[in-house]
Amino acid sequence: MRKEFTQSILIVFMLMVAGKLMATNQCLQAPPLPAPTGTIVSVSNVQQLHQAIDNIQANTTVLIQPGDYVLNNTLYIQKNNITIRGNSDRCDQVNLIGKGMEQANYGNVPHGIWTNAEYLTVQNLTIRDVYFHPIQFDANADSPFIYNVRLLDAGEQFIKGSSGGGLGTGVDNGVVEYTIMAYTQVPPSTDHGGGTGYTNGIDIHGGDDWQIRHNLFKNFHTPDGSDHLWNPAILMWNGSSNTLTENNVFIDVDRAIAYGLTNRSTGNDHYGGVIRNNMIFTTPGLYTAARRANSDAMIIAWDSPQTRVLHNSILTNLNQRLSIEFRFDTTGSQARNNLSDADIGDRNSATYSQSGNLTGASPDMFINPTFGDLHLKETATAAIDQVAPSVDAMRDFDHDSRPLGNNADIGADEFSLDYDLIYADGFE
Repeated sequence: MRKEFTQSILIVFMLMVAGKLMATNQCLQAPPLPAPTGTIVSVSNVQQLHQAIDNIQANTTVLIQPGDYVLNNTLYIQKNNITIRGNSDRCDQVNLIGKGMEQANYGNVPHGIWTNAEYLTVQNLTIRDVYFHPIQFDANADSPFIYNVRLLDAGEQFIKGSSGGGLGTGVDNGVVEYTIMAYTQVPPSTDHGGGTGYTNGIDIHGGDDWQIRHNLFKNFHTPDGSDHLWNPAILMWNGSSNTLTENNVFIDVDRAIAYGLTNRSTGNDHYGGVIRNNMIFTTPGLYTAARRANSDAMIIAWDSPQTRVLHNSILTNLNQRLSIEFRFDTTGSQARNNLSDADIGDRNSATYSQSGNLTGASPDMFINPTFGDLHLKETATAAIDQVAPSVDAMRDFDHDSRPLGNNADIGADEFSLDYDLIYADGFE
């Protein structure tokens, strides 16, 4: 009985992970949240939703019943401690819908949700088809929490945290978990004001102590000829600091993670932080030869001292020149135990230490790379039991302890015979 129960729990866990890696019409199987408490306003149509937002008071949960809500206005939140929550444990039962990511006549719906207040929580719903940002934070909107949300087809950045006007002033203490950010086909082709191809998944100016984990980013690939060719799916810059980015999946993005982007004459574009246990995949032939020749890397730390890049798995399939790149001031930064099929590089006087990295990865080392599943196969002996784990990465992509054997495995996954072989056997 104990063995059967253990196997059942294992299968449920594998289904959760498989859900994370599926197409954008699925959710990521986020652990269910406790029931809301306190003041709750329940709405079941778009008129009630707008009325609830117009009259909202601090410390209120707006509980949205399942259905499609074609917005007449952006949901402007100007009171602290507001929760906008779908009444479902899934991300796809409540859909807030804009006028279209290419629709310049967006009327009163430029964004999905906009706030200048602290402690906004958005849970268990989809926001899609908006001309600018599905979620927009003003610089003083600290401590937002985004959980089990699906953001699809936005004209610019999907989650935007604005700057307060000076280096390092912006939204602090944000958390984004179990959220899908994706284009169902391709980014918009029109200029929304910042040039063509001006899009990111998460774009935070001057934010401190963000945590970004267990998310899926897909199809952030702008076509050749766009004004912007190298948009990071996650961009933390303009004086941001101490970001934690872990256990995310990136599929067909032009850059996955950027801590810093420009070289600051005073201060740093980003400082500190950890990038660990992420899985990054691009489809073979996604880039033209000319596009690849001008590429840099999937993970970049530019003007970001004391940044640790640990145990990531990166399969570029020859679309990028490098897997990881350090640039400008990166004093005290590290690259350890990363698994990739492209080199780690540096330029513009960057400095960093490295150990345990393997840059000879191939698709046959992984369970199902096409879907971003870079769990190791048993035959990936070049990566298994090869390195000492970093003290800052003692758990892997699945939150398994690292190491499971005498040594740790290179990359995001710590191979487990009980888990990974059953996963490969078809339970997904």
